[in-house]
Amino acid sequence: MTVGQYALLTVQALLAGLFAVASFSKLRGRDDFGRFVTTVRKLTMRSGPSTAVVAAVFAVVEAVTAVLIAVPATARAGFALATGLLALLIGVVFRAVRGRVFAECGCFGRRSGLMSYPLLVRNVFLLAMALAGLVLAPSGVPVGHLWHGVALAAGIVLASLLLRGYDLAVAAVFKRLRPEPAA
Repeated sequence: MTVGQYALLTVQALLAGLFAVASFSKLRGRDDFGRFVTTVRKLTMRSGPSTAVVAAVFAVVEAVTAVLIAVPATARAGFALATGLLALLIGVVFRAVRGRVFAECGCFGRRSGLMSYPLLVRNVFLLAMALAGLVLAPSGVPVGHLWHGVALAAGIVLASLLLRGYDLAVAAVFKRLRPEPAA
Protein backbone atom coordinates (compact mmCIF):
# COMPACT_ATOMS: atom_id res chain seq x y z
CA MET A 1 0.00 0.00 0.00
CA THR A 2 1.13 3.54 -0.73
CA VAL A 3 1.10 6.47 1.67
CA GLY A 4 -1.93 7.89 -0.16
CA GLN A 5 -3.82 4.63 0.30
CA TYR A 6 -3.02 4.62 4.02
CA ALA A 7 -4.14 8.25 4.28
CA LEU A 8 -7.37 7.43 2.43
CA LEU A 9 -8.09 4.44 4.66
CA THR A 10 -7.46 6.54 7.78
CA VAL A 11 -9.72 9.37 6.62
CA GLN A 12 -12.33 6.89 5.44
CA ALA A 13 -12.37 5.02 8.75
CA LEU A 14 -12.47 8.16 10.90
CA LEU A 15 -15.17 9.97 8.93
CA ALA A 16 -17.34 6.87 8.49
CA GLY A 17 -16.99 6.27 12.23
CA LEU A 18 -17.71 9.90 13.05
CA PHE A 19 -20.88 10.10 10.96
CA ALA A 20 -22.03 6.71 12.29
CA VAL A 21 -21.54 7.85 15.90
CA ALA A 22 -23.27 11.17 15.16
CA SER A 23 -26.31 9.50 13.61
CA PHE A 24 -26.55 6.78 16.23
CA SER A 25 -26.28 9.27 19.11
CA LYS A 26 -29.26 11.20 17.74
CA LEU A 27 -31.44 8.19 16.93
CA ARG A 28 -30.68 5.82 19.83
CA GLY A 29 -33.57 6.97 22.00
CA ARG A 30 -36.45 9.35 22.48
CA ASP A 31 -34.51 11.63 24.87
CA ASP A 32 -31.48 11.88 22.58
CA PHE A 33 -33.62 12.65 19.55
CA GLY A 34 -35.65 15.14 21.59
CA ARG A 35 -32.46 16.98 22.55
CA PHE A 36 -31.49 17.23 18.89
CA VAL A 37 -34.96 18.47 17.92
CA THR A 38 -34.63 21.18 20.59
CA THR A 39 -31.34 22.25 19.03
CA VAL A 40 -32.92 22.37 15.57
CA ARG A 41 -35.79 24.47 16.97
CA LYS A 42 -33.38 26.97 18.52
CA LEU A 43 -31.25 27.20 15.39
CA THR A 44 -34.12 27.50 12.92
CA MET A 45 -36.26 29.61 15.27
CA ARG A 46 -39.27 27.54 14.27
CA SER A 47 -41.56 25.25 16.17
CA GLY A 48 -43.95 22.50 15.27
CA PRO A 49 -43.55 19.10 13.69
CA SER A 50 -41.44 20.40 10.81
CA THR A 51 -38.41 20.74 13.11
CA ALA A 52 -38.69 17.06 14.09
CA VAL A 53 -38.81 16.13 10.41
CA VAL A 54 -35.72 18.25 9.67
CA ALA A 55 -33.89 16.65 12.61
CA ALA A 56 -34.84 13.13 11.50
CA VAL A 57 -33.82 13.75 7.89
CA PHE A 58 -30.48 15.17 9.03
CA ALA A 59 -29.74 12.15 11.25
CA VAL A 60 -30.66 9.74 8.44
CA VAL A 61 -28.46 11.65 5.97
CA GLU A 62 -25.58 11.31 8.46
CA ALA A 63 -26.17 7.54 8.56
CA VAL A 64 -26.25 7.36 4.77
CA THR A 65 -23.03 9.40 4.64
CA ALA A 66 -21.33 6.93 6.99
CA VAL A 67 -22.37 3.98 4.85
CA LEU A 68 -21.37 5.65 1.58
CA ILE A 69 -17.94 6.53 2.96
CA ALA A 70 -17.44 3.04 4.40
CA VAL A 71 -18.11 1.21 1.11
CA PRO A 72 -15.13 1.61 -1.23
CA ALA A 73 -17.28 1.70 -4.39
CA THR A 74 -19.31 4.65 -3.04
CA ALA A 75 -16.63 6.36 -0.95
CA ARG A 76 -16.25 9.28 -3.35
CA ALA A 77 -20.01 10.01 -3.17
CA GLY A 78 -19.84 9.69 0.63
CA PHE A 79 -16.97 12.15 0.85
CA ALA A 80 -18.89 14.58 -1.42
CA LEU A 81 -21.96 14.30 0.83
CA ALA A 82 -19.78 14.73 3.94
CA THR A 83 -18.22 17.84 2.39
CA GLY A 84 -21.66 19.34 1.81
CA LEU A 85 -22.90 18.46 5.30
CA LEU A 86 -19.81 19.87 6.98
CA ALA A 87 -19.99 23.08 4.94
CA LEU A 88 -23.63 23.43 6.02
CA LEU A 89 -22.69 22.78 9.66
CA ILE A 90 -19.91 25.35 9.54
CA GLY A 91 -22.42 27.92 8.28
CA VAL A 92 -24.97 27.01 10.94
CA VAL A 93 -22.43 27.16 13.78
CA PHE A 94 -20.97 30.43 12.51
CA ARG A 95 -24.45 31.99 12.30
CA ALA A 96 -25.32 30.75 15.79
CA VAL A 97 -22.10 32.04 17.33
CA ARG A 98 -22.30 35.42 15.61
CA GLY A 99 -26.00 35.73 16.46
CA ARG A 100 -25.32 34.77 20.09
CA VAL A 101 -27.74 31.86 19.92
CA PHE A 102 -27.22 29.84 23.08
CA ALA A 103 -27.73 26.26 21.96
CA GLU A 104 -26.07 22.90 22.27
CA CYS A 105 -24.62 21.50 19.11
CA GLY A 106 -26.66 18.31 19.33
CA CYS A 107 -24.04 16.64 17.15
CA PHE A 108 -23.29 13.71 19.39
CA GLY A 109 -26.25 13.28 21.73
CA ARG A 110 -25.50 13.67 25.41
CA ARG A 111 -21.90 14.72 24.73
CA SER A 112 -22.84 17.84 22.81
CA GLY A 113 -20.85 21.00 23.16
CA LEU A 114 -22.19 24.52 22.96
CA MET A 115 -22.18 26.40 19.68
CA SER A 116 -18.78 28.04 19.81
CA TYR A 117 -15.66 28.88 17.86
CA PRO A 118 -13.94 25.62 18.91
CA LEU A 119 -16.82 23.79 17.21
CA LEU A 120 -16.06 25.76 14.06
CA VAL A 121 -12.40 24.71 14.26
CA ARG A 122 -13.41 21.05 14.67
CA ASN A 123 -15.77 21.23 11.70
CA VAL A 124 -13.17 22.93 9.49
CA PHE A 125 -10.71 20.14 10.39
CA LEU A 126 -13.33 17.52 9.51
CA LEU A 127 -14.11 19.37 6.25
CA ALA A 128 -10.41 19.23 5.35
CA MET A 129 -10.47 15.47 6.00
CA ALA A 130 -13.57 15.06 3.80
CA LEU A 131 -11.95 17.05 1.00
CA ALA A 132 -8.79 14.94 1.28
CA GLY A 133 -10.93 11.81 1.05
CA LEU A 134 -12.71 13.20 -1.99
CA VAL A 135 -9.39 13.79 -3.72
CA LEU A 136 -7.82 10.48 -2.67
CA ALA A 137 -10.82 8.17 -3.14
CA PRO A 138 -10.18 5.75 -5.98
CA SER A 139 -12.66 3.37 -7.48
CA GLY A 140 -11.74 0.12 -5.81
CA VAL A 141 -10.57 -1.33 -2.54
CA PRO A 142 -6.97 -0.34 -1.62
CA VAL A 143 -6.69 -3.22 0.87
CA GLY A 144 -8.40 -6.56 1.32
CA HIS A 145 -11.97 -6.61 2.57
CA LEU A 146 -10.96 -8.03 5.96
CA TRP A 147 -8.48 -5.23 6.67
CA HIS A 148 -10.89 -2.67 5.33
CA GLY A 149 -13.50 -3.89 7.84
CA VAL A 150 -10.96 -3.85 10.66
CA ALA A 151 -10.01 -0.27 9.75
CA LEU A 152 -13.66 0.82 9.72
CA ALA A 153 -14.30 -0.79 13.12
CA ALA A 154 -11.21 0.93 14.48
CA GLY A 155 -12.48 4.18 12.95
CA ILE A 156 -15.69 4.01 14.96
CA VAL A 157 -13.71 3.49 18.17
CA LEU A 158 -11.18 6.21 17.29
CA ALA A 159 -13.92 8.66 16.27
CA SER A 160 -15.62 8.16 19.62
CA LEU A 161 -12.34 8.64 21.51
CA LEU A 162 -11.41 11.67 19.39
CA LEU A 163 -14.77 13.30 20.08
CA ARG A 164 -14.56 12.61 23.80
CA GLY A 165 -10.99 13.93 23.99
CA TYR A 166 -11.87 17.03 21.99
CA ASP A 167 -14.86 17.79 24.23
CA LEU A 168 -12.72 17.38 27.36
CA ALA A 169 -9.99 19.63 25.94
CA VAL A 170 -12.47 22.37 25.02
CA ALA A 171 -14.11 22.13 28.47
CA ALA A 172 -10.68 22.44 30.13
CA VAL A 173 -9.80 25.51 28.04
CA PHE A 174 -13.14 27.17 28.79
CA LYS A 175 -12.76 26.40 32.49
CA ARG A 176 -9.28 27.91 32.45
CA LEU A 177 -10.50 31.03 30.62
CA ARG A 178 -13.44 31.45 32.99
CA PRO A 179 -12.49 30.05 36.37
CA GLU A 180 -15.32 29.56 38.81
CA PRO A 181 -15.44 32.21 41.56
CA ALA A 182 -14.09 31.15 44.92
CA ALA A 183 -16.74 30.43 47.51
